[in-house]
Amino acid sequence: MSAKKITRFRLAAVCAGVSMLLHVGLTLADEAQPAGLLKSGTLTYCASMDAPPLAFYDEQQQPQGFSIDVARDVAKQMGNLKVDWHVVPFSGLIPALKAHQCDLIIGQLFDKPERREIIDIHDYMYSSQSIMVPRGNPRKVHSLDDLAGQKVAVINGSTMRSLLEKENDKLTAAHKPPMNIVVYNTDADAFQAFRLQQVDSYGTTAESAAQFQKVSGDMFEQAVTGFARMATGIGARKDEPLSGAVAKATTELTKSDRYTQMLAKWQLQNERY
Repeated sequence: MSAKKITRFRLAAVCAGVSMLLHVGLTLADEAQPAGLLKSGTLTYCASMDAPPLAFYDEQQQPQGFSIDVARDVAKQMGNLKVDWHVVPFSGLIPALKAHQCDLIIGQLFDKPERREIIDIHDYMYSSQSIMVPRGNPRKVHSLDDLAGQKVAVINGSTMRSLLEKENDKLTAAHKPPMNIVVYNTDADAFQAFRLQQVDSYGTTAESAAQFQKVSGDMFEQAVTGFARMATGIGARKDEPLSGAVAKATTELTKSDRYTQMLAKWQLQNERY
């Protein structure tokens, strides 16, 4: 692997540990914006920042990704608001939102009924799941059933974790050895464990899997991909004016040419909402 690729790889592995700006309470800039919000002119998002190409830090430690572009577009529509970022592990995103540590959450937040009971979710893309294995697929993984008896890295609170736990119930019922699901706080940590061969495979979204495959110089491949596809959105607290404003902004964005250009920029055309 070249020095440049190693540098990118290391950055991806540590991106979630970067501590960013303190919370700044939100709001809107003028009287045309939703009533009941503060007026500091700043919109603070919580994000895990370890999910390329959706939300991550580049080599200059600047936020980048498709979800970052969506977040900034939403803020711009609501009065050219400044955007701040509060880095939180994925499993802590909803608790952080509920605790008012940020105004919104974004980045691989699947729109699931159980989450809808707690927060509002305003969708802007589709996403699906993938299982990564070493190049050549030495263990011949072609379905989730083939993961029986293997160590699989996932992140805490993720849809992938719940999917594999349900798959383990099926394996046990079929008298097959269950997977050893190894849980990490961030995608970067899970991928690092996979890269160091501490686990046999790695479960993440198809978008992140493709990006990690790219930056690692094709040392790995996707063995099971494109399953459990569902909408992904921005999370907002219920019963707040901001939630309605975000709903309007995301709807406008997904119908615009700006959205088409964003998808093309990050090679996510197949994930159009």
